[in-house]
Amino acid sequence: MEQGVIDYLNRDRMANIDMLEVLLVPGAEVLRADDNGVLLRHDELYWLAAEPGRAASFLPLLTAGLADDPMRMIILRGAELLDALATCGFESAMDCCHAIYLSNRPIPYTLPDGAEIRLLDSSHLDFVHAHYRTVDDADYILERIEAGMFGAFVRGEPAGFIGTHDERSMGLLEVLPEYRRLGLAYALEAHLINHLLSLDRTPFCQVSIRNEPSIALQRKLGLALSDTVIRWLIHRQP
Repeated sequence: MEQGVIDYLNRDRMANIDMLEVLLVPGAEVLRADDNGVLLRHDELYWLAAEPGRAASFLPLLTAGLADDPMRMIILRGAELLDALATCGFESAMDCCHAIYLSNRPIPYTLPDGAEIRLLDSSHLDFVHAHYRTVDDADYILERIEAGMFGAFVRGEPAGFIGTHDERSMGLLEVLPEYRRLGLAYALEAHLINHLLSLDRTPFCQVSIRNEPSIALQRKLGLALSDTVIRWLIHRQP
């Protein structure tokens, strides 16, 4: 069945790269795959790619067991189930597009004088936790550091960082305000892309459709952007 799932998702790789990548994560499972589409799960995250007009057939699986999984997140392609999921307590967390590096050539970059990029370790946990605004979970951040996060340092001082999320997307990109406009965000992402290429991985990230500076960065780095809007929904307890 898995090869059939991969073949189905590859029909629109730009829209489904997140699902193709999460299939490589230990513990990810295919909850359902048929002519209507594919539903995947990893921990509290559910991914759905469905044929037009057929997404509603997945609604029972998407909402089963919510009482025991109150912080469930669902990642959709398109808006077909938004109203139905809203009645079940789901609300929008982010609308984004995929940005994928489709080449196998490393990206050249330069650093300002006195700057370097190197691997982070657990001693940098407090720094990353203090400056990463999207996730306030020290255990998760430590996990991502141990999985391989890179930091930018200017004259020995930490200036920014980047890593990958547990579903294999690039993210956790942050440059401290006093070090912006030095090209560090470009250098950090280029460094991470080159690292992922060396591991035979496909570098990709999810960028909010409202984050124009980040979209411009992806284009500058040469990443292709998906036309499909990827919608993250989170379940809120009453």
